Amino acid sequence: MPDGEVDLHIHTSASSDGQHSPEEIFKMAKAEDLRAIAFADHNSVGNLEEGFLLSETFQIELIPCFELNTMYEGMDLHLLGYFIDYKEPAFHEWLAEIEAAKWIQAKKRLKALKSLDFRIEEADLERAAHAKIPSGSTFLRALLEKEGTTVDPRLRPYVDGDRSESPSLNFYRDYFRKGKPACVPLDVCSTREGIRKIKRFGGVPVQAHPSDTGDEIITKLIHAGLMGLEAYSSYHNDEESGHFYELAKKHDILFTAGSDFHGKKIKPNVELASVAGSSYEVVEKLKDARKKI
Repeated sequence: MPDGEVDLHIHTSASSDGQHSPEEIFKMAKAEDLRAIAFADHNSVGNLEEGFLLSETFQIELIPCFELNTMYEGMDLHLLGYFIDYKEPAFHEWLAEIEAAKWIQAKKRLKALKSLDFRIEEADLERAAHAKIPSGSTFLRALLEKEGTTVDPRLRPYVDGDRSESPSLNFYRDYFRKGKPACVPLDVCSTREGIRKIKRFGGVPVQAHPSDTGDEIITKLIHAGLMGLEAYSSYHNDEESGHFYELAKKHDILFTAGSDFHGKKIKPNVELASVAGSSYEVVEKLKDARKKI
């Protein structure tokens, strides 16, 4: 079979901010003539079983993966765990610990937004979350669905202003990231621990969209066992992608490519299979790396 394109960072409905079901994702991947995809749901492998059944139906390879929230010096850094042994009971126990911590974080974020005089209550958040852990997009949706809150001048930029091109991501960046007014660090898993545990469960740890991490920190993480960088991402422009590709080559680690697709409702400007560097060779190198763990 000839090499085809891949997308190794796709979110499904198993993510708190994922719009599409596994079947919808596979239909999109088929339309793009993709050879391989990876579900990279936030701290979840809940749709992998269904995904592997669909993989056979659609004849598209599915790479088991998840996206892990970790903390490094107050920064929320995300790791991708490719080829994770998602059936291991201890792995699911670990994810359950992270899920419990994420629920606590969500409640603290709600309290922080209320302290900033945003009109939002727990019931509003529950309505918007649909029984999932509230993400940045959930908080913004809850605020915008609240009667009358769209007149709040702080929300207008996300509706039709300069933050509306990717409102959910921008709201997260403006309120929940390090140094922002509703930042609540998730201290349940350090980045170093995340790298160790992904390897423990047979996975290949790759840093997702490392655009604002800094080369010095990335180098420290490589020394701690990080095995790859997501060089090609919707977060990166061509210059940044080239930089991370060269950085990965310099340190003799992997580079990967993924769109970080969530669906148009969440990230309007991100298309499936929309990034460069997406040769199937990336998958082959990930498979080789897994043998070395």
